[in-house]
Amino acid sequence: MNTKPACGPERDPEFFAEIDKVFTQYPEAARRYSVRCMRRELEILKVDFTKQVGLSRVEDGRIITEFYDRDDDVVRSAHHACCEWHHGHCYEWCLE
Repeated sequence: MNTKPACGPERDPEFFAEIDKVFTQYPEAARRYSVRCMRRELEILKVDFTKQVGLSRVEDGRIITEFYDRDDDVVRSAHHACCEWHHGHCYEWCLE
């Protein structure tokens, strides 16, 4: 049985080849970003990013992300900056 991995260059080689070109073309910016598989959020946690957003904080040497409705008071009142984008929309806010 030859199954593809859920994410990564073996699953989407053309996509990753293009990302590698962009990272090579913009090395300074590339140091600030990474490509991450969203399988856990989409398939396991069933997060609907059209309605929800992640709110991340650093706590005891760990990064903790909790998902809230976009119009939740916790999201609106927190001092944060977007730290993950998808198709031009913020998917995750990082508490500062």
